[in-house]
Amino acid sequence: MLQKKWLKLGFVGVGVALAVGVWQTSSFSASTGSSAGGAVPPKAMRDIEGHWAKAAIEASIAKGYIDGYEDQSFRPDQSVTRAEFVKMAVTALKLPASGTVTGAEWYIPYANAAVAGGIHQWSDYSSGDWNTPMTREEMARVAVRATGEKNDDAKKWMYLATSKGLIQGLDDTGTLGEDLPTNRAQSVTIIERIMSVRSGETLPADKHAISRAEVKWHKTNIFTVMPQYFGNLYPGTSWNPDDLFIKTPDGLYEGVLDELVAIDLEDPNDPFLNYLPDISTLKWHNLKVKPDGSKDGFPVSAYKNSYILYFKGRETMRSDSSIYADFHGFLPAVVYGAESPDIKAFVNGELNSTAGVFVQTLTDVPAVLIPKTMNTTGSLHIVIYAPARSPNPTFDKTILKARTPKIIE
Repeated sequence: MLQKKWLKLGFVGVGVALAVGVWQTSSFSASTGSSAGGAVPPKAMRDIEGHWAKAAIEASIAKGYIDGYEDQSFRPDQSVTRAEFVKMAVTALKLPASGTVTGAEWYIPYANAAVAGGIHQWSDYSSGDWNTPMTREEMARVAVRATGEKNDDAKKWMYLATSKGLIQGLDDTGTLGEDLPTNRAQSVTIIERIMSVRSGETLPADKHAISRAEVKWHKTNIFTVMPQYFGNLYPGTSWNPDDLFIKTPDGLYEGVLDELVAIDLEDPNDPFLNYLPDISTLKWHNLKVKPDGSKDGFPVSAYKNSYILYFKGRETMRSDSSIYADFHGFLPAVVYGAESPDIKAFVNGELNSTAGVFVQTLTDVPAVLIPKTMNTTGSLHIVIYAPARSPNPTFDKTILKARTPKIIE
């Protein structure tokens, strides 16, 4: 039966082929599925020379799942509808499609074939219809399924697609553009990548796109960017993106951690560098206090062989400032488990442990600096807490416990 869906120390952190001809109409309308003639040979196309997707375009035409236009153009930047992309995928993958392929609902045999083949579900589109432009995230979903990956988490498709190399970022910082419409060049490129993965090939992956997609998936990228620190969680524990909040029992304070982001200071294209203030203004705290009571520190810009853990969070309610201090509107957090082999050297500017970062005052940047070589107690714990004034309890919540080597390098 055919179904149709229309579709503790602030942030210091020192814790010592059926397809031939279908799109060969001058309007690239796939509404009828009719052919205006034979396929245009790839070499005859006048608008793909020098295009980044030229190889994929020529391969796709040679395989017969997409054509050029009568005016000898391919129009690589023209958007593609859901129906058109699904038809291409079904044809390229040689999924059996039967039924009428003409008329207003020419796409129905391909949609049915996609469902039967496991690359589409009728519930996928909650808005729009089959003539709606296909977004990059919708394309990612089809692509991942086409490689045999099973997934029930709607937020994870982009992460799976980028991890497999099916989706690359749109720029050097891995911009995902998940809501942007897919164009013809992107469509055939992704389908060619699907075919490569299905044949056993391992594709190069865009680490910045993976980093962004991991944050989109479960609010952190630490497992992608810093696996040597956080990749081995304690048995029985897990990262829970739905438990990143504090609500004090007295009902006077609430805060939430929206994202926990790892930033590689040695990478000028790190996608989250823009979360930080101008790095030339950042200092790390070396535990010294100046005679006037201000904090001493060293310029972060001189210590780029490091990561910054940025706690993108906020207080959502603070009813009594006599009990709970103002941390510049941030939710306080701390990293425990670093072990400085020489505190005196740390004070004198050797970054051999974790350190809070700041611009003017210690709590004005919600971040911790972590050197890429570091001693630990054998574990690292990340804790969020309420900024209670002594002697009031801070209601600590451990959001991650990871086993680590004694020496990370």
